[in-house]
Amino acid sequence: MGIFDFMKSKKKGIKSETFNSLQYQTEITALAQTVYFENNHDYIIVKKQLAKEGLTEHQCNQVIENLKRIVSNMVDDFQGKLDSGEISEIKIQPNPDHKKGSVTKDQVDKYIGFGAYQMERDNLENALELFDKAIELDETATLAYANKGTLYSIRGEYKKAVAFYDKALEFDPKNIQILENKMQAFYEIMVSEGEDKFIDTVKACLSVDDKSPNALMYIIQYYIKQNDLKNALKELKKLFSEYYSEQIAIQLLLNIFNRIPDKKEALREFDIIENGLSKEAKYQLDYCKALYLKGIDELEEAIILFEQLNNINPFSWNYYQIAIIKNLQNKESESFEYLEKTFQLEPELKEDAKQYIELKNLWTHPTFIKLTSI
Repeated sequence: MGIFDFMKSKKKGIKSETFNSLQYQTEITALAQTVYFENNHDYIIVKKQLAKEGLTEHQCNQVIENLKRIVSNMVDDFQGKLDSGEISEIKIQPNPDHKKGSVTKDQVDKYIGFGAYQMERDNLENALELFDKAIELDETATLAYANKGTLYSIRGEYKKAVAFYDKALEFDPKNIQILENKMQAFYEIMVSEGEDKFIDTVKACLSVDDKSPNALMYIIQYYIKQNDLKNALKELKKLFSEYYSEQIAIQLLLNIFNRIPDKKEALREFDIIENGLSKEAKYQLDYCKALYLKGIDELEEAIILFEQLNNINPFSWNYYQIAIIKNLQNKESESFEYLEKTFQLEPELKEDAKQYIELKNLWTHPTFIKLTSI
């Protein structure tokens, strides 16, 4: 409060009965909306205009709150129409008055953001126009180049995509997202451009993030193809430690271990991978070890390991695998016992059992039919 503010007369505002009337609320809200949209969505300017109309501070705040609710509802309604397809295309025009050197970085970022939004809405031509505007204003706009790479990937123009990702990487060479996007685009043109170049992009990703899951999957498959099991196992441990429950990680693990000719060596490698894993990852690794033993016809050892896992934490697939092994051993009655335990834990596996080729000989058996009935 200023030193002489106590001498100023208090603003009386609009009479309560007038202010609260439907007519006045309609008119003052319409005025507030007009000022809001004419002044770049600035509530401060709106409030100043309301004060000029004679409203008190409290009345101004009431109108502003009402305006905010209206705007929020408008945004929700607009987004709903976009999502439903009722509004299919909106073009965002670059401002011709925006010239290089005359705008802030925030304005450049806005063009990139608008472009990304339009790209997400599949308005690719407008998105490209906005990214180009950002580059026109700032030729080092990394994300504008990166987004152009993504746009061309969406179009299936992967060579162009790689070129723009490379341009983005000139300014931000260790950006893992851009590196991974380049890797995915290069994968699509690997046949024409060469596997070695693709693997170079994979290794570039891993040099920045040695646990990049997609890069690890690609490099492991490459090493398997080269029969370089030592490096394949080294990279597998990184992948498995984080993504042990993912089917691709399990498949790659089994693919590698099935290529190791000596059982003792294979089991030693399992021990190496196990070192440092979480309890959950170790459980999954032992499940994979049991699958490996089953795959090399060490059926009794596999059963023992599956049973040990069930003692730690009963799991439907442990019982399921034992049921399959028992069937392979021509022990049908025991197989049915384990299938029953399987379905008690996971009834959905009934449908899988009806198609599992190693159970084919049981499909017409009355007990099997009864166990797998819904």
